[in-house]
Amino acid sequence: MIRRMMSVAALAALIATGATAASAVEWKYSSWTPPPAPNNHYGTIPLFKQLEKDTNGTLTFQNFMGAQLFNAFTTLPGIRDGAVDAGVTVPVFNAAELKAHTTMGELQALTRDGWSGAGAGTELVMMDCKECIDDYAKMNALSLGVYGGAGYFMYCSEDMNQASDLRGKKLGDGSAVFARFAKQIGMSRIQMGPGDYLQAMQRGTVDCVVGPKEWLFALSLADVTKTIVNNVQLGVFATVSIMTVNTNSWAKLSTEHKKAILNRMPETIARTVNGYYENEKKGEEAARKKGVKFADFGSEWQKAWDDFAASEPKAIAEAAKGRGAKTADEIVAMSIDALKKWEGIVDKEGKTEAGLTKALQEHVYSKVKLY
Repeated sequence: MIRRMMSVAALAALIATGATAASAVEWKYSSWTPPPAPNNHYGTIPLFKQLEKDTNGTLTFQNFMGAQLFNAFTTLPGIRDGAVDAGVTVPVFNAAELKAHTTMGELQALTRDGWSGAGAGTELVMMDCKECIDDYAKMNALSLGVYGGAGYFMYCSEDMNQASDLRGKKLGDGSAVFARFAKQIGMSRIQMGPGDYLQAMQRGTVDCVVGPKEWLFALSLADVTKTIVNNVQLGVFATVSIMTVNTNSWAKLSTEHKKAILNRMPETIARTVNGYYENEKKGEEAARKKGVKFADFGSEWQKAWDDFAASEPKAIAEAAKGRGAKTADEIVAMSIDALKKWEGIVDKEGKTEAGLTKALQEHVYSKVKLY
């Protein structure tokens, strides 16, 4: 297993210049998701208010949401270049740069729920996965934690009744996971970010997309969806970095400000995860009001997904090696182990904000010193 350590250069860049006394600082934060999305509504919006209060107004944020500055693909370069101090990033949209973290994200088919996924992902990217940390450092960045959403399902703009109806259809998604799945079930795949799903389905550029039911509400996908394939959850994506920071910006923060941010990260992640499950209900409600059909594709669909999930560890490792990840096999193995570990933790603590907050603090943030 990869040793728990940061590269000396990355660690030095993060902690070398932190002052002990806090002076007034304003950070720019970029999110490509709209304000109602859980990472904003439940996550960063209340976080920034809390931090302003915690620091007596000496740490404030300009929060640019809805891709005002950068989209899903360009947020990380924007952080690297210092155009913003922090933002929400998804490794799959920067797979060439974040080779290792993308590998972790591709374990979607083996991720049971957002609670355990967030715990495992945060522990790995902040403690265990040295190659992940080094990849971020090369981008002048550092992840302060990741969240997981609710389960993914397939949404189609046409009336679908069985798995065979999907053959020859076009699937829109940004993940290599669903590129592989699409190929297995006879669909073609067009790469795109979630922010493009609505227009792509409206225009017929794609026939189907995949995502959490929250997107039916937050991204208005209920307006263009006729069929939800509802009987099989297509895993959980649990490697979205809710607070990717520019390392120069982080180094310039006072110790007080760094501690304030890290202290609030466990509850911020937990609120966001819970928010996805709360919004899942809203998404289902929005879809039912629009008359969307919740379809059951039966055992054929279940078998197709189960067979795919069983083949994923080997395929993910091979894909990671193709991207140039140096420790692909170790990352896949440690990720699977971490998911199993965190399923046990979540089963013990409960699928609640309080339970995940407690677990993240105990197993991750109490052990990480970035100030």
